[in-house]
Amino acid sequence: MACVPGFSLNCERKNFSSPYMSEQNYVRFRAIWALIFVVHGLYDQYTSIFIDEPSQSIWYYFYLTHQSRLVQSLGQLTEWMCARSFFKGEIPSAWISKTTMFCFVVGQPISLLVAVGYWLMVWSDLEDGKLDVTYYTVYNHGINGLLLFISFMISRMPYSCSNGGWVILAGILYLGFSLMQFLFRWGSFEPCEGYEDQRDCPIYEQFDWHKPLRTALFALIAVAIGFVVILLYSGLAALRNCCTSGQMASGEVAELQKEDMEDIHNVTEPLNKPDKAAATAWPLRVPRDV
Repeated sequence: MACVPGFSLNCERKNFSSPYMSEQNYVRFRAIWALIFVVHGLYDQYTSIFIDEPSQSIWYYFYLTHQSRLVQSLGQLTEWMCARSFFKGEIPSAWISKTTMFCFVVGQPISLLVAVGYWLMVWSDLEDGKLDVTYYTVYNHGINGLLLFISFMISRMPYSCSNGGWVILAGILYLGFSLMQFLFRWGSFEPCEGYEDQRDCPIYEQFDWHKPLRTALFALIAVAIGFVVILLYSGLAALRNCCTSGQMASGEVAELQKEDMEDIHNVTEPLNKPDKAAATAWPLRVPRDV
């Protein structure tokens, strides 16, 4: 069957749970993951904009790495909110649930694309010793993707071609953003090779709209890679679901066992015990064989 990317956002309650842990422990897990992403994101923004490179300012948010991390952090936070609401017996608002699903279906594959694309682009500088690799370099282009992958594999969040269209749309929107950056000459916060005026500097060399044919080719390649990544994550979701099919979380098993024990304790009287009210009713009914 052909894989046609769609725009589905399935917000069923079972999506916000795990087959490997109880609902309460899953809420705790989601809280830890949300804390990791939010704290890392806030600290990186603060140090990058106000301490390391104050001239960077708004240009910090031009890069796909930072935009995708904002989506990932928002998704982890709202996913914790949804899991917590369901655990408390409440129903989260529709916009929180749909935001969670959107951030999930977009953030997961883009984290992989950002990591692979970044290390391919800087590999030559890395070999020449021109690139300083810091903890946040590795976190933004690897560790966060690994954490998202762990979250993906232990959860029940669905992924298929039916919601992969959001990834393609996100990629097209970013290409459109890079085109606007070229047309309005927003440039870069630092000089770049090949242009004297910083207002002509592209966000990424590969998407330099001063060279439209070359950039259009890279754009087509990026869209094609997007389809491949959708198929990859759809396959991973199918494999995960196959391995956990019929498996319930320990909390669900305990709940079922508790209900079974309550049913057993409720049967405290034998089924053939005579009815006292019927035995003492007047007139007395005496069997004929007496």
